[in-house]
Amino acid sequence: MPSRTRIQTARADFLESSLYDDVGLVGLPRLSRGTFLTTLSRSFDLAEGRRPGHAQRVAYIGVSLAKEFALPASQVEEIFFACLLHDVGMVSSNPGPRVETGRGSRIVSGEACAADILASMPTGGWAEVIEALTKHCEMGAQVAHKLHMTDAVASAVANHHDCWDRPDTSATFAEMSPPIITRITATADRVESIIDADGSPLLVRRQGPQLVKEMAGSEVDPLTAEKMANLAQSDDFWLGLYDNDMAGSLSESNYGGIMKPAELFEFAGVVADLIDTRNGRIAGRSRRVANLARRLTLACDMNEQRADLVKLAALLQDMGTMGIPPHFLSKPDILTIEEMDVIQLHPTYARDILSEVPGLGAVSWWIGCHHERIDGKGYPGMLEGDEVPVEAQIVGIVDTYDALINERPYRHALPAGEAFEVLSGLRGTRFSPWLLDRFESIVGPFD
Repeated sequence: MPSRTRIQTARADFLESSLYDDVGLVGLPRLSRGTFLTTLSRSFDLAEGRRPGHAQRVAYIGVSLAKEFALPASQVEEIFFACLLHDVGMVSSNPGPRVETGRGSRIVSGEACAADILASMPTGGWAEVIEALTKHCEMGAQVAHKLHMTDAVASAVANHHDCWDRPDTSATFAEMSPPIITRITATADRVESIIDADGSPLLVRRQGPQLVKEMAGSEVDPLTAEKMANLAQSDDFWLGLYDNDMAGSLSESNYGGIMKPAELFEFAGVVADLIDTRNGRIAGRSRRVANLARRLTLACDMNEQRADLVKLAALLQDMGTMGIPPHFLSKPDILTIEEMDVIQLHPTYARDILSEVPGLGAVSWWIGCHHERIDGKGYPGMLEGDEVPVEAQIVGIVDTYDALINERPYRHALPAGEAFEVLSGLRGTRFSPWLLDRFESIVGPFD
């Protein structure tokens, strides 16, 4: 078996070397749904083309606003999840049309309510806008349910584009509609978009309260706007928003409770299903690859704990593709050099995102290396020999094999035997011969 002595700590200071020092003591980390989703939400931003941390900032604003209302802890938690997931429907759909609104050019996503966009659209452009808004909201609500969120969270995701257009504001707070969780999620999304668009923190700090008041009665309900305007006058609110460790503070709340291993795999599996859909792959592909990668890890004389970590890495290996235009991934022709350069960024995207999850430092490194080759001709780091982690090679072998036996835009699926012949051609160049022999022992014989 290849030596593990040459660990790339110089290239990845987040690599947890203890995972290699004593594999018998290492397993899946204890993660809450809130901690895991806080980090994974950065991949949703990638898919939407938003500045990194958009969903996290929306969650910070939403939770802060919920506390202004002195809502019970259960509703604060629901608002947290609704804000993180508000645009998750964009992951499995193409970005909507870009339109001009009163606050500048914006992609139709979580940035404005339907009425705000429609009012600024040229005649005849409304159908495409409504379709894009409706589709991603509906898909987002479905994802929320699959992640076992409450009906209130799913409803907020489904309706966060609704504008407040009630002419009668005399109703009491409890009688107002839509529900408070939806209203706060919608307000947090719009406020974050204003802050993001204006750029200058000092300018937004001065103008923020007035900008929020201007949305009252049209984009957001008056009472929520009033609470948000008051919050926007607080220095503590702005310091927290621009705190470099804002994501860490959100994660520490541990909303949703600690997940058991089966729950963690299912949570990651739902995200993997989204990635498969976005990439035009057969449903369940990532789950299938993950299960086979776990089998191969055990066949390589590694223990159950290590196999679980490899399975998680295989589930999330393509997370970085959310930052790649979908038409690059589904192109039936040969990619241009420029397109290939963009696609080769996806391991780096995934590595950087997952490295922020406590206890997943090594998993993120394996994912970052799963397109490396032992002959030094891989990407993104052109590692060679023992520099390429065995676990990364396991993910790469299984991923390549599964790709070969399934349809792709540029070729038909191959029979299992022919697929293994292709893999064998990579013996000693991309993959370790020893690993390929172990792989054949669990999926062969091919005759």
